[in-house]
Amino acid sequence: MKSLSLFLTALVLGLSVYAKTDLQPYQKAAIATRFASEVKYNYAGYGNFAQDFDSICRAELPNIVNTASDEEFSQQLQLLANRLHDGHTSINFSADVTYAPISQRRIGDKVFVTGVYSDEYTRKGVKKGTEIIAINGMPVIDYGNKYVVPYIASSTQQWSDYYPFNSINLTKGARGEAITVTFRNGNGEKFEIVDQRQSPWGIVNPSREISFDSLPGNIGYLKIPSFQTNDFNMGTFADLYEQKILNTDGLIIDIRENNGGNSKVGERIMMLLATDSIPQAAWDTPRYDAAYASWGKKWHTVSEPSQSITPFFMLTSEVPKYDKPIILLVNACTFSAAEDFAVLFKNAKRGIVMGTPTGGSTGNPIMIDLGWGYYGRICTRHERLADGTEFIGVGIQPDIVVLEDESIIFGEDNVINAALNMIRK
Repeated sequence: MKSLSLFLTALVLGLSVYAKTDLQPYQKAAIATRFASEVKYNYAGYGNFAQDFDSICRAELPNIVNTASDEEFSQQLQLLANRLHDGHTSINFSADVTYAPISQRRIGDKVFVTGVYSDEYTRKGVKKGTEIIAINGMPVIDYGNKYVVPYIASSTQQWSDYYPFNSINLTKGARGEAITVTFRNGNGEKFEIVDQRQSPWGIVNPSREISFDSLPGNIGYLKIPSFQTNDFNMGTFADLYEQKILNTDGLIIDIRENNGGNSKVGERIMMLLATDSIPQAAWDTPRYDAAYASWGKKWHTVSEPSQSITPFFMLTSEVPKYDKPIILLVNACTFSAAEDFAVLFKNAKRGIVMGTPTGGSTGNPIMIDLGWGYYGRICTRHERLADGTEFIGVGIQPDIVVLEDESIIFGEDNVINAALNMIRK
């Protein structure tokens, strides 16, 4: 059951419903202008932003301050932040929200249930693979594009197309506010559930740890669902590497749907899998020097050189070198620290990247307390591939494009099968 993990992920990635605090106009103005000011000094993409964000903020401020409710204010504030088109730059705030007790995943133009966390839903016929065809009478894709996508921070179209329809974001709303979900079962029969967003959840803290499986042909399958520090134990992974991975004739690493965590986790994994030193590109960050500003020089971008990473086998002879072929699986929901791992993989020229372009957003966000329960999250670091290729706002491009199909929902995974066929050649 992934309910708790997905709930936390949804909050972190910026889809929130208003907190009822009865904000006064001066408080709204303070929150909005503090965010705009912090963006100017901290946002790594500020110098490349196509529009004058100051002008945008001045133009939008009257509408933001004069909103009729906290809900409208929060929505307008999110829309202002999302004008920056950065997946790590957003407005966050606490709220009494909940979801229908199901998780979802989009495949093409369809959305399927991937998990059910309520006996009530199970009794009514909802199970993994049940299609969601409408919400509140609106086709599900149209509903998501209108009511969910605009309020989720995004750097790329592929992230906007898929992340809002995955995990549990699609049915998020104020507790007690009814939502009608229309389903279609495997027999083609339609049925509806009216959820008051108070349905009990069967919450189980899921394991997000790395897992390993053996595929035909002595090919290893390494699933990394998260790069969160508390999901990774280096000693455990070292044992897995020595006892299982080293004995394979090839390895498939799957970081699809991995929304990130701590980039150091991925770095340690790549230090075991690289066959040579891993070159790093310089990265950029804003810098403001008050004294220079007094002389007419304001904030500017500086580049910080990155040294090559040395694999473990080059540091000590006790670690055997793994030089078998590797294929890395990615998709639109490969994001943040997971993309940092893909960057290391490509910089090391370690193997083939297969799937679809990644979410295109990473960059050490800073959290700013804006007051009255609101927080700004702002991207502070702009990264590139070692050869200078941009992937922020673009996504890391796979070497071989393989679109996911419905087999992923119903037990067979066409992307894994494609990778298995490729790595056997």
